[in-house]
Amino acid sequence: MKDLTWAHEGRCYRSQIVIRLCGRRRTEAYLHTLDDAGGWQPVRLDDGMVSDGRVETYTRCVEAICGSAETFFTSVFAAQGKRQLSTYRNAEIKSLLADLLGQEEIQALGQKAAETVRLLKAGLATIRQELIGLDAEGVRLEATRRQLDGAGERVSAAERAKTAAHAALEAAQAWHARVAVEREQARATEARRAQLAAERQSTLDTTAQARRALQSRDQAERQRLERLDQRIAGRLQQERSRRQALTLSRQRCQAVLAEAGEVQRAERRLPLAQRVQALRSALTEACREQTHELTRCRGAVRLAEQRVAGIEQEAGRAALKAEELARRFGLTGEVPCVGTDLQGRCKLLGDAREALALIPNAQAQLARLAGEKAEARQELLAARQRCEALAGAPQNLARAERREAVARERVSRLA
Repeated sequence: MKDLTWAHEGRCYRSQIVIRLCGRRRTEAYLHTLDDAGGWQPVRLDDGMVSDGRVETYTRCVEAICGSAETFFTSVFAAQGKRQLSTYRNAEIKSLLADLLGQEEIQALGQKAAETVRLLKAGLATIRQELIGLDAEGVRLEATRRQLDGAGERVSAAERAKTAAHAALEAAQAWHARVAVEREQARATEARRAQLAAERQSTLDTTAQARRALQSRDQAERQRLERLDQRIAGRLQQERSRRQALTLSRQRCQAVLAEAGEVQRAERRLPLAQRVQALRSALTEACREQTHELTRCRGAVRLAEQRVAGIEQEAGRAALKAEELARRFGLTGEVPCVGTDLQGRCKLLGDAREALALIPNAQAQLARLAGEKAEARQELLAARQRCEALAGAPQNLARAERREAVARERVSRLA
């Protein structure tokens, strides 16, 4: 068991930590406060939480009284070997101020904003990679188009070769007719005719083979030309789609350029709007500080009222005690053994003399309590005057926050 009695803002507290080692290890933590009657009572917060022995409730009660541990040990209690506040880095100072001002939600928003920026950067990298791929595809298509540039000339050359083959075929046929006439005219030249017939047959075979080859090549070239036409049509369709997309992009860019006047006006007004926002933020912070000061003044009023009430109760008890001592001392004249030999052994007379010795202390205590009561009333009056002077702080804070929101919205719109 560990006990610690401590005081904070005029009140006395007692922390009691119980560590049970028997069986399963378990820790209990209690926080008590000294009431007006001199007894210890569990601490009860304004939201109804009571220190019931759990470590979680003990920690929340301590934070409600003293604030967070980091802020308390930095701003209020400086232990031996503690770092000086001037040695703190910027991030540590910002964390300390965020904890002091209760800006956990703003920190959470900052983290969400950082995560959003990270995701946007990742998406931008993906889009850039896609653009690089589209540029490579465009280069490849341009190379394919250049390869197809000579297809018409090659087809023309094939047509010319086909025409030449047809001319050769017609010449061979004419030659064949001439040989046939010579055969009818000169039987003597049969051997020559047979030779010419063989040559004719050979020429016919060669011509047939050439025709078949030309037909096959012509069919292949036609099929290739059809494929090339289809690919060219597809590329033309893609180029038309790309041209339409570029036209739409150009229209959007022109629409953006049409708003150049509004953008320049916003650029001129943005610094002024930012300065107005900064001034209104400073005013809001000042109003928030006044609101906190009003809260502290109200707490001081409650403490002063409690102190006055406690002093009045203690003064009442001291007055009753003084009256009791005066009554006991008044018995001196009523005791029948006064002036006799029995007065040294009379208990009533001895009690009355003891009361006589205690009366000055009681009167001094009454005087001291009267002075403390007057001092407490002065403090109470001063605290109430400060509260009255700061009574309009919440309304001023709400009005300043509204004006700051308007300025922030204007800065965002101009940006």
